[in-house]
Amino acid sequence: MKSELLSARQIWVAVLVGGLSTAAAGAGLADWRWLLAAGAIGVAAGWLLLLRVGRGRLHPVLEVAYRAWAVLLMADVLRRAALRVQQASGEGGGPGWLLVLLALPLIWMGLGKTAAFFRAVEIFWLAMLAVTAVILLLGLPRMDWRWAMQPVGSWQGSLLAGALTMSTGLFVLPYLYKVKAGPERPGHGLVWLGALGLLSAALSLLTTGLLSPGVAVLLEGPFFAAAGLLGESARLEGLISAVWLLPDLTLAGLLARGWGDGYWPGAAVLVALGVALTGATQALPQAVLPAGCLVLAVLTMVLPPKEKE
Repeated sequence: MKSELLSARQIWVAVLVGGLSTAAAGAGLADWRWLLAAGAIGVAAGWLLLLRVGRGRLHPVLEVAYRAWAVLLMADVLRRAALRVQQASGEGGGPGWLLVLLALPLIWMGLGKTAAFFRAVEIFWLAMLAVTAVILLLGLPRMDWRWAMQPVGSWQGSLLAGALTMSTGLFVLPYLYKVKAGPERPGHGLVWLGALGLLSAALSLLTTGLLSPGVAVLLEGPFFAAAGLLGESARLEGLISAVWLLPDLTLAGLLARGWGDGYWPGAAVLVALGVALTGATQALPQAVLPAGCLVLAVLTMVLPPKEKE
């Protein structure tokens, strides 16, 4: 039987790719300067959490809390992705059938081995690196820097948006004990976490500079609207929106893996699908999801790791 041990690089590549899902959702709605601050704070918090947890198992109470909150975050990711695809396709009605279609590959991945999922994400990483680089290289020269320097939203909202993106790294803590020992220590993942913070700020800067803060706040998914301007065609917006399903699925899969091995990740996706179909996450205030992640981070620092058997 193949070993389920993972490499540190696989773990943190998944964090970066999955974090792009939340980063794109908040781009243009949060101030890029506060996102940079959130990124720096997130890296510092990540360092402390890695020192606390190491390669140990989380406290049993924390394992339950992580799994419960992961379901809510998965539901939010699924519904956000489904609504974006529906908007890009111009179809009306509810996103129910799209939610089911998005959940099916996640359930299939959830039933497979953990190592196989992370190997697949390494392939996604190469695709997303190319797409993100092209968007930034084409978009930055076209920006209006007067718009880019204008404040966007409140500083509290921007910090919370950054916290939600950086919290992607929080949800690898439940299975860091599966990382095999080697020359690359888990702490090296802070470089990847810092890169996620920089990309989050860059995407928001680009969106604001292409659309202006006043226009961006009026749009659903302003980042994808800004990307459409680069090709002067709505087709590009739809294409980028479809490609960004890779980070969406990666993030959802990352959250599901926190439920453990066997059939549990697939079961987690089913529960998240049920929550998404109710639309419960849309009714929540925007601050709830990042605030819950911050509470998890604090509890992780307070509750001791599980003793090795």
